[in-house]
Amino acid sequence: MFYKVAILCVLLAVATGYQIKSQHKKHDACLVTCAGWTEPGKGFLKYSDGKNSYIDVSMAHCGFIDTPVIVSSLHGGSHWTTSGGSAIYTPKRDSFRIYLYYSSGSYALAISKAWSIQYIAVGYVC
Repeated sequence: MFYKVAILCVLLAVATGYQIKSQHKKHDACLVTCAGWTEPGKGFLKYSDGKNSYIDVSMAHCGFIDTPVIVSSLHGGSHWTTSGGSAIYTPKRDSFRIYLYYSSGSYALAISKAWSIQYIAVGYVC
């Protein structure tokens, strides 16, 4: 399913003429797409309210030299009323953060339902 979403995003970008604009003039050969995910049910930390959660997602394996364009989604069970899975916070060249909110708390669900964050990032590596 994840790869179907990735392909759909790329096709949509191509169809609409979407381009990444950078402050630097870089060669197109340096522009790459990188995808990844977090280990299901792992890495989630309790937010300060004690019941919701956040997760820092590493993209170090992508090798970006600048902050890429990132699209993310939340995967796992029982997350249909959870918010935040696609909201990127503190994006950097090698990581970003996601805050998750669920009315009765997301921390326990993130672990018990094996939630994970899946992402696609497009950026420069040279």
